[in-house]
Amino acid sequence: MTPLPTPPVVVGVDGSESALSAVRWAARTAMLRAAPLLVVHAMSSGWDLGDHLGVFTLHNRAFREAGEAALATAREVAHAETAPHSLTVRTSLVSPSPVSALRRHARHAQLLVVGARGLGAFERTLLGSVSGALARRPRCPLAVVPGPQPPESRQLPVLVGIDGSPACERAVEFAIGEASRRGVGLVAISLWTDPHPETRATELTARAHRLLAEGLARYNEDFPDVDVTRLVAHDDPARRLVRESASAQLVVLGSGLTRSPRRAVSRSVLRAAMVPVIIVGQHSPHGHELSRGDEYASCSLPTARCAARERPPVRRP
Repeated sequence: MTPLPTPPVVVGVDGSESALSAVRWAARTAMLRAAPLLVVHAMSSGWDLGDHLGVFTLHNRAFREAGEAALATAREVAHAETAPHSLTVRTSLVSPSPVSALRRHARHAQLLVVGARGLGAFERTLLGSVSGALARRPRCPLAVVPGPQPPESRQLPVLVGIDGSPACERAVEFAIGEASRRGVGLVAISLWTDPHPETRATELTARAHRLLAEGLARYNEDFPDVDVTRLVAHDDPARRLVRESASAQLVVLGSGLTRSPRRAVSRSVLRAAMVPVIIVGQHSPHGHELSRGDEYASCSLPTARCAARERPPVRRP
């Protein structure tokens, strides 16, 4: 049997500077993973009617030209960011809304990347809104990039929050893998608050240490190259994670790490952190390849010129 191709790193673009920051980060990450990069632009000129009915498209030349320009710029930025290394870049120009389009591509991706903010105009959804919608139900690990990341930050560790939730194990696995690829350490943090005043602080601290030990135990032998720092603290989870992120290059959270006594943790960290934040779902299977039905427009770059192809209508018997 012919082995399946490597699942891509997918990045959404809309022509904004925030999106280009996401492209740069996604290109470096794809190179570290020896994966192709798939750049997706959604024109918001159609409706996704589901897998059986396909996409209903409204033809709009202005939207198409803007999308092609955004993809061409993203392609140049990705190759410039990874030069002199060779990175396979493909592009996809699609019709439905950004959320719908990126969710489709996430089925076959090992990582989905978006910027924290984007362009705002009628029928042009903000990437900031897109990132929030995608984070609620991640189909694959989702990275939200808040802006340009300085080169010196690449020497900083990866930060992961451990809370004992079902998604926590996948988050730790993802985080320590990223730390290994990037050649940096891992900071694992377990936080506790006072949900029950009668519970003694020593008991809560012991539980937090136990969560750390259990969460990291299976990875000691698999990743001997990663120096792991364990941190236990009595603090508000969102506030402390944002503070610790200032000394990290990347924050990884499980999608189960969603609520503190005061706020949704992941939403607060996504809004305030100045470094990329990755949300890992409890069930985030990695896809293997894009099916022809999902690849509306693609080509290998830079040798080929990409022409947008409309997805053929699906005729029901």
